[in-house]
This record gives sequence, structure tokens and C-alpha cells, in this order.
Amino acid sequence: MKKTNRFLALVAALPLAAALSGAPAHAQGFGGLTGGSSGELGKAAGLLSGSGLNVPSVSSLAPSNVTGLLSYCVQNNYLQGNSPTTLLSSLKQKAGLDTSSTQYTNGQNGILDTGNGNTFSLSSLTGNLKQKVSTKVCNAVLKQGKSLL
Repeated sequence: MKKTNRFLALVAALPLAAALSGAPAHAQGFGGLTGGSSGELGKAAGLLSGSGLNVPSVSSLAPSNVTGLLSYCVQNNYLQGNSPTTLLSSLKQKAGLDTSSTQYTNGQNGILDTGNGNTFSLSSLTGNLKQKVSTKVCNAVLKQGKSLL
């Protein structure tokens, strides 16, 4: 490969490297891409392989965080159709759901909050990685939300 091509490849990779350089701090303490619904997070694992990022299982999230994340997913068009919007409405009306909690607010901002200060931010991802990972995580969140009703 010519020096010019290597330089251009390096320059093209810098935005992804910059995005990933801060991301591990958001993902501390997670054992990897386990759990999730129907292997959706397992598919995300392949997208993140070698990136240093670990996405927590959505099955460990509080119902308020799942609901907030579902809101984030619907608002950012990671889920298609009426089903996610209907589910979101049903979850918001469910007794005991605290939409004023930090976990709910974090979810609305694309942050998976597993407690004890451990979080993973979908919104901190960039480019193609953000789209692919967010779509996979949002599909897992949708399935987890259905199980909460």
C-alpha cells in the first residue's frame, strides 16, 4: 500500500478512534455482550469486536430505564412501525413506573443504566457504528419492554 493511501486510511479512521477512545469509560464493569433478547446484543458484539466497548444486557435494566430507552429509540427512528410507540405508551401508563427518575431520563438520552454508576451511552457512538449498534440494542429493548407488560 502506498504511503499516501495508508495516511488517508489513518485519517479516515480517526473519527471512529476518537469516538471509541472515550467510550470504555462509559462501559466499565460490564462482563460483555451477554443476555439480551433473541441474541440481538450478541449480534451487536460482532459489531463491537475489538473496539473495547461492552454493551450490558438489557435484561438487567430497570423498567424505567427500558422505558426511557424505548423513548430514545422511537424518537431517533431506530425502530419502525406503530408497535414501539404503542408499547411505549403502555409502559408509561403502567403503575409504579417513575418517569421522573434518573434511570428514565438516562434512557431518554440513550444511556443504558445498570446501576452502581455503570452506564453505556448509545449517543456517544458515531457514524455507522452508532446506527448498527443502536438498532440492535433498540430491538433488544423493544423485546424487553414487551416482557414488562
